[in-house]
Amino acid sequence: MRKLHLLAALPLTCLFAGAALAQAPACNKPLSLKSEIQMTSMGNGPASIPVKINGTDQKLTLATAGTTTQVTEGFAKKLNLDIKRADGVLLTNEMSETSNSEVTVADFAMPGLHGTNLKWPVSINGGFGDGAQFSLNYMLPYDIDVDFGSDKLRFFLQDHCPGAVKYWQSTGAIGVAPITVVRGRVTVPAMLDGKAIRVVIDTASPKSSVYNAIVQNVLGVESPGKTLAPKSLSIGQLSLTDVNLDVKQDINADRGKDRAEQMRLKKAGIDFEMANPEIVLGMDTLRKLHLYMAFGENRLYVTGTTDTRAAATAPKAP
Repeated sequence: MRKLHLLAALPLTCLFAGAALAQAPACNKPLSLKSEIQMTSMGNGPASIPVKINGTDQKLTLATAGTTTQVTEGFAKKLNLDIKRADGVLLTNEMSETSNSEVTVADFAMPGLHGTNLKWPVSINGGFGDGAQFSLNYMLPYDIDVDFGSDKLRFFLQDHCPGAVKYWQSTGAIGVAPITVVRGRVTVPAMLDGKAIRVVIDTASPKSSVYNAIVQNVLGVESPGKTLAPKSLSIGQLSLTDVNLDVKQDINADRGKDRAEQMRLKKAGIDFEMANPEIVLGMDTLRKLHLYMAFGENRLYVTGTTDTRAAATAPKAP
């Protein structure tokens, strides 16, 4: 999926500053809060960010596994956004389906961010319903902190002491892992039942999942059925024991006009999966976590979700 650089259209308009609870030695740069947003969600479904688009109140799905902020065709029509073919814009999904359409958003605003005349691609084949998603092109210039226990989304500036990010209260271990953005998705290394695997942090997916070929050939489970319940999933020092993974059909399964093409497409799909073995952590698991994605230092800091009855507040200006 092609990455679009739209951040120049979002001038910074406000700044909050305050002291972090911990700092690295010989460093006195505290966390600086750019924006704090109260999201909404339905059960274990994705969290929605309140925004204004062309002066109207709308909601965008928080999507850490999306290269660029985008809209569905239904969403564009609902807001009377003109869909146009765009040279140089191309979205591609795992099924090799493509879209090169886009819309122009005349005015976009959310707490701390504002932009005009933004070009947003139109998602493929309806994508994620009749909505829109807020994606990595607007997140990467900041550190993104999200506590799904309270549905709080916070943007921090990246100029702070390395590692001095944990301002919130939590019990148990903190997991720390290097972040790599792979094909427009936040990924981290993990151990699943003692086997090394890459984890995709996908806040737009309701369910955690894994492809069938990965289950059989990487995890060594010959007949997994429809759901896999591993004994443990560890990200750094944080261990999760109640993860359930939906076992998905392999890419290109049952595609093709004849048997020979079906076999060729299926092999290509499995070869791709095996070259990129991974599992997806969706909201059924992420709902229990507090994530601080320090894009400035390419590190994920993760704990159990904050107890909202005794939560530390984010750094703020007096």
